[in-house]
Amino acid sequence: MTIDQNLTPKLAMNKYIQDTIRNASRSILKGLTRPQKKAVSEVIRGLFTAGTPVLRHLIQSETKTAKKQAEKYAWHLENTELRSVVDEFALRKAKAEVRKNTIIAYDLTDINKECAKKMAKLKRVWDGSKRKTAPGYTLHGVGVNNLLLKLEVHDGDENTQNQTRRKVIKKISESFSKKGIWVFDRGNDDKYFFKFLRHKLKVQFIARLKEDRKVCLVKTRALIQVRDLPPGRYTIYLMHRWNVKVDKRYKYTLIISNHLEEKEPVRLLGYLKDDYSIEQIVTMYLQRWGIENIFKRAKTKFNLEKIRVLNHQKFVNLISLIQLAINLCTITFIQIQKLTYSLISGVLLAYRKFIKLKNLTFNIDSYISFLKYSLKPLIIHTKRAPPEQLSLFSRRQVVKLGSF
Repeated sequence: MTIDQNLTPKLAMNKYIQDTIRNASRSILKGLTRPQKKAVSEVIRGLFTAGTPVLRHLIQSETKTAKKQAEKYAWHLENTELRSVVDEFALRKAKAEVRKNTIIAYDLTDINKECAKKMAKLKRVWDGSKRKTAPGYTLHGVGVNNLLLKLEVHDGDENTQNQTRRKVIKKISESFSKKGIWVFDRGNDDKYFFKFLRHKLKVQFIARLKEDRKVCLVKTRALIQVRDLPPGRYTIYLMHRWNVKVDKRYKYTLIISNHLEEKEPVRLLGYLKDDYSIEQIVTMYLQRWGIENIFKRAKTKFNLEKIRVLNHQKFVNLISLIQLAINLCTITFIQIQKLTYSLISGVLLAYRKFIKLKNLTFNIDSYISFLKYSLKPLIIHTKRAPPEQLSLFSRRQVVKLGSF
């Protein structure tokens, strides 16, 4: 990437950011036709500047109306498949950074479409913010090192959530050669799922248990619910179906810790190949909040829940492009801290001035706001003046009346 030396520092910085986004997007656009490449590129560019997936807000042409431009985007999004290439891009970027003890977080999030009636494949989902069910979509998310490896819309007509969860984890764990430690919230407390991770995939994991989970202590052979155990470290067996027999094939580590005062203990089930202390295991589990922060970023910075296309393929592709935009922000945010040549230093200096001016913290969220502020705005269509109202009087009478 070359930068014209005659450009002003501000224009050079703007060109660098645009070129970085364009170069990183090239792998996503391979195999698409020229019109598809143009439309998808404009949607990606619009996500950065407008921060919304509403197609009419992403217009980038002065010669076409917003309606016509949005129809063009919708047509190409319906006739392309972007989810797999976006996932592959994220896997390539994360693969080199994954080590034996790297935390890989899996969790579910929801998109509430309470007012939607005609969107395809709407289901009842649990809205955690409102604590009630509503029409919407469930998304499977996987995050590692602040990269969003997966943001897959669950298709309840094809698979159950458990089936999709297994497919997602199997594909990613095989891509990482079984490296990393998977971390799950208590919504994934399922003894058959734990056995799948341990026996079939042979991956390390830490999962939070519900308080009524029944286990068998290896040392005493006592059957007990985890809420009745005091804080400490235990070696346990899980139960068979209906909790009437003990499955003695596999041993697991159970950690019960009062990591926060005046809060109920955290109860963690783990299968780890190395020996870690209780504090280390609790710390590794708490890194799961990274995926929650990415979900929040998608909803606040890119308005994930404002998608309102009716066709399911368009919906899936827009979700994938938001995933790509989040990852590009993360990658460039890391780059400006690692690289030291003058142009990168100029971007970092401009970013520091921006967060000082806006009273923000040095993090990815403020960096996304900086990108929106720095990039050239989209074309704004000027509103046409309304036609002049017909007068009730003749011109001669209007002249006689004069101005008021």
